[in-house]
Amino acid sequence: MAVVLRVFRVRGAWRIQRVLRAGAGSLCVFMMACWAAAAVLPIGMAGGFLAVGQDEPIKLKATLVQVPVVASDAGGRYVIDLKKGDFKLLEDGVVQQIEFFAAVDQPFTVALLLDSSGSTMDQLNQIKAAAMAFLDNLRPQDRVLIMSFDDSVHVQCDFTSDRGVLRRAVESIQPGEYTQVYEAIYTAVWERLKKTTGRRAVIVFTDGIDTASSEIDDDDTLNAVAETEGVLVYPIRYSTREDVERRLRKRKDYQGETGEERIRALDRAYRAADEYLGELADLSGGIVERADTLKDLNGAFARIAAELRQQYLLGYYPTNTKENDSERKISVQVARQGVKVRSRPGYRVSQ
Repeated sequence: MAVVLRVFRVRGAWRIQRVLRAGAGSLCVFMMACWAAAAVLPIGMAGGFLAVGQDEPIKLKATLVQVPVVASDAGGRYVIDLKKGDFKLLEDGVVQQIEFFAAVDQPFTVALLLDSSGSTMDQLNQIKAAAMAFLDNLRPQDRVLIMSFDDSVHVQCDFTSDRGVLRRAVESIQPGEYTQVYEAIYTAVWERLKKTTGRRAVIVFTDGIDTASSEIDDDDTLNAVAETEGVLVYPIRYSTREDVERRLRKRKDYQGETGEERIRALDRAYRAADEYLGELADLSGGIVERADTLKDLNGAFARIAAELRQQYLLGYYPTNTKENDSERKISVQVARQGVKVRSRPGYRVSQ
């Protein structure tokens, strides 16, 4: 019998799934028509997942639940001098023994995903420059995978700490037309980061609207994040809305009442995309950064790079060894006054 330990989804995920799929037929047709006809919208824990073979005996006690934690003070400054004894970790209100503790000097493995669809064509050089600056802010021992996504997902280079290889990989990105957000996130998390160990993170630059994924949907990506141990997700949400509306209004067949209906459809699509990106971050313990203009992109990348240098990693063996498909909540507390923490919310034990 295989025992699976995976993160549970907070309630918002199911709401987001319904939002994204409600009226999917008409909205999808509209969105795809816009991209194709006018090139308008090509915009762009251990709790995780652990399964053992059927011939291998396992005890739940042997499954280490890892919890990435960010600590900050009231002013938002990172607190980087905490010790193992400063933390208190609870599962369903019961205090757990912290068996594993990693401080902020541990290296990261990062998957950097860049939208190279048609909507970013004019700004691609600026996006590349911001990505280069992000790479320069990482520590020498951090390993990075570079991936771009448009009509397809392109792995520009596999995980490496060689800055020359990484820079050439970023420089080699070419623009496409449509946007495979779901395929890119699923590939990075489930097919790449799941095979690695240690501290891991995904940084994805996108508006969150997928126009080209055929085999992977939003729910698949949320499950991949929920079931992959200790991966933090940092979406950088880039706004493409003004450009989309401007181009739509120039088209005669989208003017008048019908055009306004199309705009309302875009409202729903962008709201759903924002909720989706927020869910990705919340499930993992990451955070959404907003870059409403490309001028904000350097700052977003810099803030994420700074946070990656300020992470703690806690690990514990659950005292509750029941295999009962139960959802378990995780709470992390710090004894030092004025310090607040952010971490993933919990996991589910399944038989």
